Amino acid sequence: MRIFSAPDTHETVVVLRGEIDYDCEEACQSSLTHALSGSARGIAIDLSKVTFFACSSVKILLAVRRLALQQGKTISLRATSPAAHRVLELSGILHHFATTPAPPP
Repeated sequence: MRIFSAPDTHETVVVLRGEIDYDCEEACQSSLTHALSGSARGIAIDLSKVTFFACSSVKILLAVRRLALQQGKTISLRATSPAAHRVLELSGILHHFATTPAPPP
């Protein structure tokens, strides 16, 4: 996991990588919550490097989204890998997250 501030948009970006499954859900949720708490406006999550996204991991994004709404902040998806996109689409939650374009490389 990588967390950084994007100078072009002044948002906090959280990049998740590898397999997001039951074994790492608690650490993932804790890190996303910490990033959200430390951000002024909200966070953008980049899932483009995720190779596996468990169905049970959807609850992480929903919990962090709920917290963001309570704090008056935003949570968006910057990019999704095919694996993550498919799970988010099938679970019916993709429309709950705004998408923000990633800056050019």
